[in-house]
Amino acid sequence: YPDTGIKALKNISFKVKAGDSLAIIGKTGSGKSTIAQLISRMYDANEGVIKIDNKKIKKINLISLRKSIGSVPQETLLFSDNIINNIAFGTHQIVTKKEVEIVAKIADIHKDILLFKNGYQTKIGERGITLSGGQKQRIAIARALIRNPKILIFDDCLSAIDIKTEDIILKNLKKVTQTCTSIIISHRVSSIKHATHIIVLDKGQIAESGTHTQLIQKKGLYFEMHQLQITNKDKFV
Repeated sequence: YPDTGIKALKNISFKVKAGDSLAIIGKTGSGKSTIAQLISRMYDANEGVIKIDNKKIKKINLISLRKSIGSVPQETLLFSDNIINNIAFGTHQIVTKKEVEIVAKIADIHKDILLFKNGYQTKIGERGITLSGGQKQRIAIARALIRNPKILIFDDCLSAIDIKTEDIILKNLKKVTQTCTSIIISHRVSSIKHATHIIVLDKGQIAESGTHTQLIQKKGLYFEMHQLQITNKDKFV
């Protein structure tokens, strides 16, 4: 990162096929979010090359790049407006209530919204203070999906969601994102175990890579994280 002397990533190299899902897991500070920021061009890499559709990312129009990405960050930002407008925000086009409801169902927030007195017209307050953390995250997921993105990035955005709901959302996503390339960043094994490919980061480098089954069989860092988490001793927060 500029002016810090910190080299966040070292010798990182991977490919993701269109329609596949890549999961990135590791401890806090391992470089997971840095990869998401590089793909979205929040930062430019000062070494190496990032390509999308075999085209250097710096050659792609920035507005076009950002329009093709649906990103759900760790910190959910909602506006003092109703739920329907919060979900529709950023689409740059008029969307119908039915379209909003479709993505809300995928994000497993539709039933919660219907329980509010004013449904989708419910005002949620500044920064979503009238909602639980999990509800805010699910609205943010719906907002990313309504863009119909070519690349979907989840940056540790399932942390406030219980395991059961998380599983429902991930299964729903698998059904509807056949043409969407997904990048799921997490410190929770449950969030990423169904991904096509998983990379494990440690101190900015790839420590291990493979599928969930392959990584469990290796009995390395990923296996250790998995064992800690299934025994409710998650030290990777």
